[in-house]
Amino acid sequence: MASSRPSLVLLATLAALWTAKAAAPFLAPLTLAMFILAFAWPVQSFLQERVPKIIALVLTLALVLGVMLVLGLLALWAFGAVWQAISSNAARYQLLYQSAADWLEGHGIVMAGIWADNINVNWLLRMTQQIVSRMSQTMSFWIVAIAYLVTGLVEVERVKHNVRGLSDPAVSEIIIGGFGETARKLRRYMWVRTVISMFTGVAIGVFALATQIPFAVEWGVIGFALNFIPFIGPLIATTLPSLFVLAHLGDPGFALMVFACLSIVQFLSGNYIEPRVSGDALQLSPFVILVAIFLWTFIWGIYGTFIGVPIAIAVAAFTSRAPAMRWLSQLMGGGEALEKRPGA
Repeated sequence: MASSRPSLVLLATLAALWTAKAAAPFLAPLTLAMFILAFAWPVQSFLQERVPKIIALVLTLALVLGVMLVLGLLALWAFGAVWQAISSNAARYQLLYQSAADWLEGHGIVMAGIWADNINVNWLLRMTQQIVSRMSQTMSFWIVAIAYLVTGLVEVERVKHNVRGLSDPAVSEIIIGGFGETARKLRRYMWVRTVISMFTGVAIGVFALATQIPFAVEWGVIGFALNFIPFIGPLIATTLPSLFVLAHLGDPGFALMVFACLSIVQFLSGNYIEPRVSGDALQLSPFVILVAIFLWTFIWGIYGTFIGVPIAIAVAAFTSRAPAMRWLSQLMGGGEALEKRPGA
């Protein structure tokens, strides 16, 4: 029986991942609500000691929605300013494309044929339809997530009371302790990520100002916002300014220099400093962080890229408290913290 336990764990893991992918419309907003709850509940708990519960709930929701709205509008402002500049210079970009196409045709690569075969009116219509559909899905996603969040804020105390009343105290400790430790680590993780994102955004903005790249502040804001999405976000934040410089200034050497410098900034902050700081702070190895990002990106797309590390944090927190699953926490890098924790 003992020899079959690893096989059962593997099968259970695969089944859980398949369920997560199949039930994404239900589970993905739920994970986002649980993630926000880790930050919103301490605020509501603080307010409940001073004002009635319903007022504390309303104020907490207003604060959460306000923070999300400010960050969203800030990102939209930055992207909008850059997009407006691109749109107003469409004719220039068309000339640049034609020049590049002529150069490629002179070397045996016919760009016009490739463009006509792959990008046409039908393609543009399908792309527009997909964008509208994705925006509708995003709105539905956020509405469902906020509904989960409201329910969670209302039910936290009752659920905690019910869990404490379970007949098995060990199970109660695993559930309550696991959620508490997950929330503490999530808050620490986001603090680290926010600081690093601010460093990245400021570095990009200062570099753009020093090199007189147009929209320096906007590029810094874009770098700050996208850095919350590991790997994919920094890649976009590095590529977009480089392509903009190439199209706007027409200087390939300068554009390559911009790409190289921004890549160094992103490499230092995203691939060297952050995995090690986050891993040390959260008792997760950098390898586990990378695996979590790619795994959940495969399962839930861009949202999975953002939520992958928080899910790994939750798994490590709960498995460290369950004796039968403690080995998994140690493999993920949590063994040292487990040995130091009193009563473990």
